[in-house]
Amino acid sequence: MLRALAKKRFDRSLTARSDDELIAAVLAGETGEFAELTARYRDKVERLCKRFFADNEMVRDLSQESFIRAFTGLSSYRAEMPFIGWLRAIVANVCYDELRRRQRRPEDLVADFSAPDRAWLQLVNDASPEEIVDAAEQSRQAHDLAHRLLNSLRPEDRTVMILKESEERSVSEIAEIMGWSEAKVKIRAFRARRSMRREAERILSARGVN
Repeated sequence: MLRALAKKRFDRSLTARSDDELIAAVLAGETGEFAELTARYRDKVERLCKRFFADNEMVRDLSQESFIRAFTGLSSYRAEMPFIGWLRAIVANVCYDELRRRQRRPEDLVADFSAPDRAWLQLVNDASPEEIVDAAEQSRQAHDLAHRLLNSLRPEDRTVMILKESEERSVSEIAEIMGWSEAKVKIRAFRARRSMRREAERILSARGVN
């Protein structure tokens, strides 16, 4: 039975169509083939959305919106770039649009802060903003803290910080993804770091952590 299952999976891998073949099929009228692209990249899309938002329901909604935009705009895809790169740009812009729509006021952040351990609060005093974002991958408490600091940023600054530090995209790649100049990306990265540092210091001060 195990051999049969392994053979079935092997046969399927041999017959699996490439992204470009699936896209060609969709554009030719076989719209159901887009479901294969969705299944193939759903995890990656949701992972990027989680970089922007902690709420799982929001992540699902934004993932669905991203695939809808990809489907309706598929005719604009050009095979010169990998499909996942094209899709990543759509996801980043969907999340950016949502950030602009629901901007939170920085003054709300201390009031709803859930008081993580003193050690994680001290992290913002000792670490760089980039290290805080990276630590969010390792601990739930650091994750909550990082999102509260990210919430204090302007949508443009937050988008650059996430793409640069979490997704490890270069300045030129971020400029291409967002349709911005490289100069704007560099300025936003600088402002994001400065704003996160100030917000971290404000939280520490409000919590009485020295």
